[in-house]
Amino acid sequence: MRQLTLKELQSFSLEILKDVAGFCERNGIRYSLGYGTLLGAVRHKGFIPWDDDVDLMMPREDYERFRSAYRSDKFTFIDSRNTPDCFIVFGRVCDMEKTIAKSRIPWINKDVGVWIDIFPVDRVPDDPQTYERIYESLLILMKTNVRIRRVHASPSSAFSFVERLRLMALKMINPRLAKSDPNAIVKDMTVLISLLSPQQSRHWSQLCCPDVGTNEFFMDEDINEYIPLRFEDRDFFAWKGYDRILRDSYGDYMILPPENKRKPLQSYIKFMWKD
Repeated sequence: MRQLTLKELQSFSLEILKDVAGFCERNGIRYSLGYGTLLGAVRHKGFIPWDDDVDLMMPREDYERFRSAYRSDKFTFIDSRNTPDCFIVFGRVCDMEKTIAKSRIPWINKDVGVWIDIFPVDRVPDDPQTYERIYESLLILMKTNVRIRRVHASPSSAFSFVERLRLMALKMINPRLAKSDPNAIVKDMTVLISLLSPQQSRHWSQLCCPDVGTNEFFMDEDINEYIPLRFEDRDFFAWKGYDRILRDSYGDYMILPPENKRKPLQSYIKFMWKD
């Protein structure tokens, strides 16, 4: 199997994004470009040149509608509630036919290919300190989940001999983690999010993968309106308050990072073309 080049990975991810966005737009489901995809749309009018993934964000109500209704003749939606042994709390729309991914941090116990991430955003308490305590608790759970998933990784010929030795060594020196079930952490995080999301508040956050920081404290006015932004060869929707959201996450986001920071985030994954 041949590994996808970065350009091929971006092109395939864009195909999935168009399929998902088209479905949402036909069915009145709100979505926004998120994280590096949003930054890429604003700063580059497309992919950040070294970026290797696509992120979408949806208010919880729209996420629930999407996960129940999404149908495609090309791609598949997967999350922990519709697929056994899916070890993440958010969702992904995946290719299952043409590509396959090999990861040192597996997120599902089955073969899947190129994907894009679909993150729900939930209402959170308006009090910043209460919100930060919730976020930090979920971060601890997520880090535990990642540690368990690392130990569950299977050595693969897609990785170097050294990487395969490292994966085997992790299993040997972490027997307790090897016996742990990442699904249990997923269930704990899902319950915690559902219990701690107030019905009425003015703030929102992405809690399912809490690794960006507690500055993901969106206000109603940040995400209530949507505008089109150019990303590659078509417009997609984004939150009108993207400027404050990006500044909170990246500072002066129009300035390029140092060259040594211009690296793909998913370098621990090998995306391969199927034979």
